Amino acid sequence: MDEYTYPNGWTSGQSHRVLDLTAHSRVDDVSASHLKTELDETPAAALRGLPFNLPTNQVNPGPGPGPGLAYRSPVAPPLLFHVMTTNGSTAAVPALDFNGYILHASNKPVPEELMRSSSGCSVAEPGSVIDEESGRTYHNHTTGKYFFPNDPAEQDRLDLQHKLFKLYNDGALYRAPVKSPKNVLDVATGTGIWAIQFANQHPEANVIGTDLSLIQPPDAPANCTFIKENSEYDEWVYEYQDPFDFVYMRLVNSCFDDHRTVFKKAFDNLKPGGWIELNDATFELLCTDGSIEGTNIQKWSERMFQASEACGRDFKVPHKYKQWLIDTGFVDVVEEVGPMPGNPWPSDPKFHELGRWQMTNFYRGLRGLSFKLLRANGMTPEEIEEFIDATREDIRDTRLHFSCPIYVVYGRKPFEWETGKGVAPE
Repeated sequence: MDEYTYPNGWTSGQSHRVLDLTAHSRVDDVSASHLKTELDETPAAALRGLPFNLPTNQVNPGPGPGPGLAYRSPVAPPLLFHVMTTNGSTAAVPALDFNGYILHASNKPVPEELMRSSSGCSVAEPGSVIDEESGRTYHNHTTGKYFFPNDPAEQDRLDLQHKLFKLYNDGALYRAPVKSPKNVLDVATGTGIWAIQFANQHPEANVIGTDLSLIQPPDAPANCTFIKENSEYDEWVYEYQDPFDFVYMRLVNSCFDDHRTVFKKAFDNLKPGGWIELNDATFELLCTDGSIEGTNIQKWSERMFQASEACGRDFKVPHKYKQWLIDTGFVDVVEEVGPMPGNPWPSDPKFHELGRWQMTNFYRGLRGLSFKLLRANGMTPEEIEEFIDATREDIRDTRLHFSCPIYVVYGRKPFEWETGKGVAPE
């Protein structure tokens, strides 16, 4: 198969992962009953509270599109807190508006089904805003901009997505040739699952995870610390912290106003010889046989890009990462681009399995990822709900052969002697 051709005239760069994603000769029977909705309890969060190398007898592939785990995290009593409101009852704030992206803060209690909490699993962050229209909780934009939910339902999906990326990377947490790291930073750590697993794999390393939302479990390994931070605008100052050997970022394409600011901070805070790595995706859909032409899933992709542009964020930035790292001063920069199937249509065993997981991930996350951006793009709540339902039907239709590009980009901070400022070792 030829390398993928990307629309709008841009290409990904070097080291394409070229694979024969031949479609199955039959249509998989993917029942909607096998797909959990965004508010269903999911065992994904349990990955943070269990041994990370699960015994095979704890894994139950099941008939659905994504493997389930036999262990299910218990439902804790609902955690209720007063969210910010528009009527003055609690820390009054106006509707939060960022270039048309509006959170209509509600005075309703956070729904119980969004407040699941157990040791090492999903937690709610006080100060979050529950959106009146979508019913989901979001990070308060007064301290940073993040367009997707941060509630426990989304946290569970993020943990499932972590498993998806490990499958994509053949079980590895990272690709960069990092050796014996002592100090590691995970920017936009989310639930902290990557940082926790890295800390367990490298007990000699000191791992710091930073995020706008402090939603990570309190019982992390002793060598793993979480800090609430706006990595783009806050100064990177950590107590007792030497320069880093490794800085990792995953799925940050929507997180920053200017990624180059964060890349420069990473460069300045890395040791000479230290590595940076990014794993990311876009909402762009790749299809080589025209099977998604005119479908709702194609319209969804187009509308998400339109909305993100209107809100001042470029969701296609991963294709710029390689050049931006080079411009920042990194050397030995590698870019790998490969497909993530949207459902289990490929015949290749690995990518068929990836498609099963991605279909569950996509189906579960669609409403949370889309609602506020589609609202900013001019759709009414009723139109959004109808559109999401129709798009979910496309997600589980294996006659639609679509993938999204996955970017793995990493580079090294040069030693001083490589920049002419020191003497090369003999």
